[in-house]
Amino acid sequence: MLYNDLQERLLRLDEDASLLFDTPNRYRMIIVGGSAFILLGRLSRATHDIDTLSAPPQLLDLMTKYDINAKAEAFINNFPYNYEDRLVRLPLPTQKIDFFAPSLEDLVIAKLCSFRDTDRADVESETVREALDWNLLDHLARDEDEAKASALNDRCYNEFLTRYEEYVSRWSPCAN
Repeated sequence: MLYNDLQERLLRLDEDASLLFDTPNRYRMIIVGGSAFILLGRLSRATHDIDTLSAPPQLLDLMTKYDINAKAEAFINNFPYNYEDRLVRLPLPTQKIDFFAPSLEDLVIAKLCSFRDTDRADVESETVREALDWNLLDHLARDEDEAKASALNDRCYNEFLTRYEEYVSRWSPCAN
């Protein structure tokens, strides 16, 4: 799926939710992974799924209809502890669901935690690197109350920190 495909799928989910739930309540959903990078306009590659970090339980059955994965919550420890303070609302004209993505810096931290081949390609993308607030990224990586606070243990944090330092030394504008 490309940007338009992702957007259409989320809008159709929202439309179905507005038909199913006849209450004034709005729901909040946090999109992560490659889909978040694409919806934030930072990647133009395709993705095969939409991952959510936080999805209302009322929407879980409906999400399966649109092949939206609610299992990404298992990776919550890859995100800096206070990531919710930096959520970015996705500019979609919705009726029932407010869609958000973590900040670009929070997404990069999460990708550096898992660092599969697609994660590496995503964070090394020129459009991602050029849009980063490198000072915020460094704060999130090193502050006791952010990535370190959410890491499963010291070993996981130290592995992340090694990958982060390599990333900075290779790609930060200050490193060149």
